[in-house]
Amino acid sequence: MTESVYPTQNLAGRVALITGAGKGLGRAIALGLAEAGADVALLARTRADLDAVAGQVQALGRRALVMVADATRSDQVDAAVAQAVAELGSVRVLVHAAGGSLRKPSVDISDEEWDQVIAANLSSTFKVCRAVGRHMLAHGGGSIINIASTAGVRGRAGNAPYSAAKAAVINLSRALAMEWAPSGVRVNVLAPGRFLTPLTQAEMDIPEKYAAFVRQVPLGRIGRPEELKDIAVWLASDASSYVTGSTITLDGGQTLA
Repeated sequence: MTESVYPTQNLAGRVALITGAGKGLGRAIALGLAEAGADVALLARTRADLDAVAGQVQALGRRALVMVADATRSDQVDAAVAQAVAELGSVRVLVHAAGGSLRKPSVDISDEEWDQVIAANLSSTFKVCRAVGRHMLAHGGGSIINIASTAGVRGRAGNAPYSAAKAAVINLSRALAMEWAPSGVRVNVLAPGRFLTPLTQAEMDIPEKYAAFVRQVPLGRIGRPEELKDIAVWLASDASSYVTGSTITLDGGQTLA
């Protein structure tokens, strides 16, 4: 009997495309994938943010491609995927971290605001997965990681469209996982709770608000973006080759309550 060799989390030689890569969770994951050896295509709407991340990636000795695009626009997404393949090679990993939230009483949300949040979170997920999925299905498979939220696991008051969109992202990912598994494309979801990012920094810098938040978290603190990168690397690598259609919650135990 031959000895079993457990797959490593080394991503050397692989190309990863990360949306929402300019800041927050997307940035942290992009750097984590690069640290594991991947070359990265960085997509977001703000060039200055992407240029800064690209510099950090290159300092790690990996290639970085900056792509300014709107993940809700199919034409821009399709063009970005084609550019990534042309300049870096076959895309084997996708992390879709782009999105946006809206905190507002549901009765005050306009049709336009609802549509914007659904587009930013759900429609963008489908359009990006469709574009990269076409490539992966034709070129031997890959790993797709969609970023949802604990708001999509149990809902969040004052955050109705975001909660609905992220719940749909989870089920969309399950559907794609079932459909694409025979071709070697795995699709999984990370569902983070509250993490310290540029979007949450101002609120969490207020001591009473931070204290009120951590009282809801069994581990007693907010998450750090860097804490997502190791599990993202695991999902991107062959070490998770038997994992698809899964949603992994990272929230310090908050959804246990």
